[in-house]
Amino acid sequence: MIETSKRSRRGRRTVVAASALALTAATAVGIAAPSFAASKVTITVWAQNGQAGEVATAKAEVAAFNKSQSAVVAKLSLLPQGTFDQTIATTGPNSLGDVVEINGETLAADVYDGKVAALKGLLPASSFSNELSSIQAEGTWQGKAYSVSQYDSGLALYGNKSLLAAAGVTNVPTTWQKAWTVTQFNDVLSKLAAKSNQGYAIDLKENYGGEWPGYAFTPVVNSAGFALVKNNKASGSLNSAKVAAALTHFADWKKYTDPNADDKAFDSGRVGLAWVGHWEYPQFAKALGSNLVVIPLPNFGAGSKSGQGSHSWIISSGSKHKTADAKFLQFITSDKWINTLTNANGAVPATKSAIAKSKLYKKGGPLYLYTQQLNASCGSGAPTTKCVTVPRTISPAWPTINQAFSTAFWNIYHGANAQSELNKAAQTIDQYYADNNNFK
Repeated sequence: MIETSKRSRRGRRTVVAASALALTAATAVGIAAPSFAASKVTITVWAQNGQAGEVATAKAEVAAFNKSQSAVVAKLSLLPQGTFDQTIATTGPNSLGDVVEINGETLAADVYDGKVAALKGLLPASSFSNELSSIQAEGTWQGKAYSVSQYDSGLALYGNKSLLAAAGVTNVPTTWQKAWTVTQFNDVLSKLAAKSNQGYAIDLKENYGGEWPGYAFTPVVNSAGFALVKNNKASGSLNSAKVAAALTHFADWKKYTDPNADDKAFDSGRVGLAWVGHWEYPQFAKALGSNLVVIPLPNFGAGSKSGQGSHSWIISSGSKHKTADAKFLQFITSDKWINTLTNANGAVPATKSAIAKSKLYKKGGPLYLYTQQLNASCGSGAPTTKCVTVPRTISPAWPTINQAFSTAFWNIYHGANAQSELNKAAQTIDQYYADNNNFK
């Protein structure tokens, strides 16, 4: 059996060699050489059928990729955004698309489930070194890079200059190093509320509800100097006394908060501040024009902190065409396509070279604060005064962490005891880690 295999391999080499000699001879005497057309590789690309600009760009970049070369054909499948995470979670590695768009916070869970291929050796080192530090952090788990991204996200305060000035607020910070302290921010809210007919000062996007706190208000925990989870444990970190104090203080701002049922609290001029992300900039800029200012989130003791992370791209572990998949990823993470997409959805370009070409996010641009914050990512380390953005916990436990924290946050916000709620959340998270052997 083994010897037969050896003979077969020698026979194939002989045929190839003979063909090569015949081709050389034919060329030498001017006879047309036979055509050996290589068959194209077909890869499937799974993307989310969500925001209109993102969908249009996905279709355009797949068409452009197919036109740019003849070796690989990419076929796009758009899946419903509302159930996309569930689809990935319930689909086996061999049934996924070859290239898959994911929500970045689910990466570790997808890797742990054996669904994601490591990218080392498939993409050049420059693909990673050109990424923002925040993107590098989000795409790495246990020391290995598993994803690349076209864009990132960020949180900040949007301010109405006219309303702030009318309230006597003149010291408006525009860099994260000079963020308002909690005491200063409380004073700002009080002054704005005093000028409001309804006594409101800020929009916290209460209308988003659900697990919005996992992204929007984890920075309060981080700014108090703690992570949600440290060394696979929430106890001693999430439920520390400083975090409980910070969230208690935050809950006191509820009296200044517009419930925002119509999602127009800030851009209609009812309040002077909005705590939200980059995606609201187009609407806010349209409504306020030059009256709009971008402000870092307040400092709860360990410096201003912000969220990060968004959609990413992976190669599925079950793909049989990983080299072709990588070729597609390189194509869509070029400056041209990153900026095409971020011009459509308003997000932060994921690479340094693309940001340098972005009117909004380059130095001097109206949203440059987001770039500065993302370039100072805390990564998976402990939040300190020297870093700003903190990725959602890079762990297969993230869905449980997010749900437990969000439940605790809303309870605290509506009047429950902070320490008690955080203790319950920490216990839930710790038990989940223990039940899964710390995901070793």
